[in-house]
Amino acid sequence: MSDTDGRAEGRRGFADVLLDLRVQSGLSQEELAERAGLSVRSIREMEAGRVARPRKDSVRLLAEGLGLGSSDADRFLAAAGHGAVRPVISVADPAPTGLRWRGTRPIPDGLVGREQELLELEGLLRQNRLVTLVGPGGVGKTELALAAADKFSGADTTVVVVDLTTVQRDAAVPSAILDAFGTAPGTSDLDDVLSGRRPGDLVIVEDNAEHVLDGVATVANRMVRSFPGIGVLVTSRIPLGLPDEVVRRVQVLGVPDNDRDFADIAASPAVEMFCRRVARVRSDFVLTEENASIVARLCRRLDGLPLALELAAARAGSLSVETILAALDDRFRLLSGPRRFGAPHQRTLADTIAWSVDALSDAARQLLYRTSVLGSPFTLDAVAGVCTGDPIDAADVPMLLAELVDKSLLQPVHEFEQLYGARYKLLETIREHAYAGLSSQGDDLIEFRDRAVAWCSNYVSGLEGAWSSPDRDRRYRAANANSALFEVALARAAELGQWDVAARIVLGFRIAWQYQASVAESGIRWATLCADNVADKEVSGMLRAIAGRLSSLTGDVRGARRHYGEARTLIPGETEMGLVARGGWVSSGSHLLDTQSLAEIPALVDDARKHGDVQRSATVQAICGLALLRWGRLPEAKELLLAWEAALVNPGVYPDEIAYMALSRVELELGNLSDARRWALLARGSQASDDPERTKVAGCLAMVEYHDGQYDEARALLDEADADIRGHRGYFDYQVMRYRSRMARDAGDAEQARICIRDAVNRLLVEGRVVYLLEVLPEAVAVLHALGKSEDGDALCGQLLAWQRSMDPPMLPTAWAVLQESCESASVAPGWPEPDPAAAVLRLANDVLAALS
Repeated sequence: MSDTDGRAEGRRGFADVLLDLRVQSGLSQEELAERAGLSVRSIREMEAGRVARPRKDSVRLLAEGLGLGSSDADRFLAAAGHGAVRPVISVADPAPTGLRWRGTRPIPDGLVGREQELLELEGLLRQNRLVTLVGPGGVGKTELALAAADKFSGADTTVVVVDLTTVQRDAAVPSAILDAFGTAPGTSDLDDVLSGRRPGDLVIVEDNAEHVLDGVATVANRMVRSFPGIGVLVTSRIPLGLPDEVVRRVQVLGVPDNDRDFADIAASPAVEMFCRRVARVRSDFVLTEENASIVARLCRRLDGLPLALELAAARAGSLSVETILAALDDRFRLLSGPRRFGAPHQRTLADTIAWSVDALSDAARQLLYRTSVLGSPFTLDAVAGVCTGDPIDAADVPMLLAELVDKSLLQPVHEFEQLYGARYKLLETIREHAYAGLSSQGDDLIEFRDRAVAWCSNYVSGLEGAWSSPDRDRRYRAANANSALFEVALARAAELGQWDVAARIVLGFRIAWQYQASVAESGIRWATLCADNVADKEVSGMLRAIAGRLSSLTGDVRGARRHYGEARTLIPGETEMGLVARGGWVSSGSHLLDTQSLAEIPALVDDARKHGDVQRSATVQAICGLALLRWGRLPEAKELLLAWEAALVNPGVYPDEIAYMALSRVELELGNLSDARRWALLARGSQASDDPERTKVAGCLAMVEYHDGQYDEARALLDEADADIRGHRGYFDYQVMRYRSRMARDAGDAEQARICIRDAVNRLLVEGRVVYLLEVLPEAVAVLHALGKSEDGDALCGQLLAWQRSMDPPMLPTAWAVLQESCESASVAPGWPEPDPAAAVLRLANDVLAALS
């Protein structure tokens, strides 16, 4: 019998065996295909005798689907030509260059804001055999993998993309890979197509691997260990867990830090992607100053998740962006389509999240549901304190959190990890899904919200005395790490009318709010709300003092003055919180050029020195010293600030960068540059990297560097501080803008100098820090001259000369020196002194803004 006749006979023999066994089992071709994880077409081809030698993996899957025992399975394999000795099968050479990409190609314009990840991934593929991209559903793993494979591949590289979405069983993974290669049904084994490859000749992209992880891991391990010419790139929501695997987590797209800065919004990758996708359904859509704020808020609500952005953009063909944003409270209904491509579980947002949640263990799923009440981010301690109980044991919480992270449903927060410890966050989309899951479980939602109140109430009792403890920063940062949970607890307490409980939480948490500019606004709201509702007047006053402190930090000086003023009438002035309220009232008043504040300082300092708490006494003296510095009383300010510094030898008194900065500024104004540098360096050394006051420390040190002629160092400090301010990672500092303007003017860039000084004047007017305008306005005069607006510059200069002769407080020496350099042709303006110093400065500032416009 010829070889041809023999192969034909073999085909008919196996076909008959398969057909007989299927009929005996009572299965249709469709039912057997489903059981075996093969296509109906494959079974139809084998039963018709058109497959020369069925793949070994496929035959094994058929044996399992038919329920054959081990001996019957061996005979079944032998009938298919897979005996003890495997015959050598000739493998065709790799496809020609024109056919070197098999499977899904990257979507044109599919990637936005991934330039750095793409570059890193290309490098990883050149250095490693197995790379896995991990991330939550809809984050864009597939497009990033396809783009990286495309960027990596050259004329001699074959890329094979394996879509594992429809593969139902681990054992079917090899067959899916062979199908992706486009091999003829007669190819007997995966090894045949992998052998003989040169390094860099073949890249296999295995997409959507999480539901057949064991099968993918087994095959990937064999490929990278046995075939050195092959690179494997996997996308999954879960790592494979192989020793040779390099894992990279794909993050959501960056969202704008705020909804006010158009340049920041336009530079956001999430905004760029959303706008590009909207333009596909609305050709007239562009990002403008008018719609930028709405688009920024929309992208933040969607977490920068590419799938969510894509689905929302698809709705823009029939809905306005404002309507889409308003409808996001029911995002899963809104973002249910229309998306007719991609994996079935990624065609709606709900399906994408449910695909991952359904694969969790029961305990992990319940933990995910319960963490949805914690806000975001949160710590392990909060999870253990609030979310435990059947079926979750406290001892299992770390393991369950690790499972949620591994499966990309929980994101670790690495920023400031050394300061805050391990923290976790839920994407808003996942949180809403989990919250709905918890809400569907009877009274569970109420139970865990009530637990949040109890846990936070107990937590703040442990913060008593933290202000004077040597580890106060650590303790307050630990509290701040759960600031979102405290929001939840306060909301629940308010809902129940438990205002005394809410007030106790606010009072205990008050310092922790100061560690982040972004959460201080929340502290003001809760302190004020509790103060309006508690019955105890002294407690109400303490709460208003907290609102005053946080208002001052966030730039609302008038609000701080109001809160502190109310607190002074409710708290005995000699108590600790009474001293806080009076000190805040003096400080805010000095900003507003209120002479009553200046008159209060002697009595306040005297009462503070009599107070039993050395830390509070030293702090009040530092506050009063800073107020005197603003008023130009340099020797008196230095005396009080040095008294604060001398108190540091006492137990329980700790360095404060604000007081160090004030000492640096006093010495700088007095011309003592070396002492100014020493205090500025101590300020920098006493603060942590997460301190929002770091922008002011950088500005302080930059001033010293500038006056010492170290311009490059000064510029670097100012640039760093400016980036923090614009990114809302630090508090605004007018000195940063003042010296950025000065350095731009020195470099001949009058336009940049104009922008910086205009921003400084604008911001100080909004915040109400009137006294600082006296330092900024002389720089504005110099800028006007640099812009060629000499008439406007001379007019302003004449007014400031009149101020310096007749008004209080005087301009400080560094500001006065700038004015003198710019006023050679100006004469003193008539009509001074004026009765209201603050009103006079505000008028000059508004004149400057008009001239700089």
